[in-house]
Amino acid sequence: MKKVLLNLSYISVTLLSLVIIYVFFIFNPNDYKSQITNYISSKTKYNFTYDGDIEISYYPDFQVLMPGIKIFKMSSDSKDMMIEVSSINLSLSLEQLMNKVIDRGDIKAYDFKYHGVNADDVLIKTYSLLKFSLLSGSNENITNVKNISAKFTMINNKMKISDIYMETEMMEARGNGSIDLITKESEFSFIGKMKAYKDVMSLYQNNYPIELIEEELPIIISGELDNLSVSVNLNHIIIKKVEPIREKIIDEIQDKVINELRDKIKLPF
Repeated sequence: MKKVLLNLSYISVTLLSLVIIYVFFIFNPNDYKSQITNYISSKTKYNFTYDGDIEISYYPDFQVLMPGIKIFKMSSDSKDMMIEVSSINLSLSLEQLMNKVIDRGDIKAYDFKYHGVNADDVLIKTYSLLKFSLLSGSNENITNVKNISAKFTMINNKMKISDIYMETEMMEARGNGSIDLITKESEFSFIGKMKAYKDVMSLYQNNYPIELIEEELPIIISGELDNLSVSVNLNHIIIKKVEPIREKIIDEIQDKVINELRDKIKLPF
């Protein structure tokens, strides 16, 4: 009996060693590119592609680096482009993988482009309307995110996303959010701050809302993943900065009207 158990133990150890050798030294995910893209596309209901080789590291955590990602709404037509990412780094614990449970992890993305809305443009135009000015943003309907990082947790069919850091061309923002993996409904809440760098300010020149520097900017991003909307709550800015401007404009208009009336009807005051 002891001999049988020893043989079984030897076989088990040998098989485990072979699996480890295969996974660490032989397995190449790039041999399964079509299977990977088809699987992700079927799960997300979007057309998923990537261009380049996947890189995998196993220590201290399991990490996957995937380059050249493009996600289309329902086809590969450039008009249906939804997301472009230069590269994504996904980090998972080895314990999760051993237990075949992927319910939490860290994610980083670089040169992330979301097609459909321009968050920086929304900020500029919102403030422009409140300030009674003609600041104009970009005509490009794309949010350019230089880098973004977050932690995610899967709970039933919802992905909870926390500790989000996002850097666009004009601002930096931190927040949290969630995505319903079935309906694709999403909601994110951020607090943003303007980037007061000379190169950024020179890029936008007179359209840079310099008055917003150092101000906290509450930002809500919501809607279905392929049709997100962005809103910026500037109520506190209105009270603090825009209202005095409005009152000044009203006073100037009143003074102008009185002066014109005085000239026309020669008022005795």
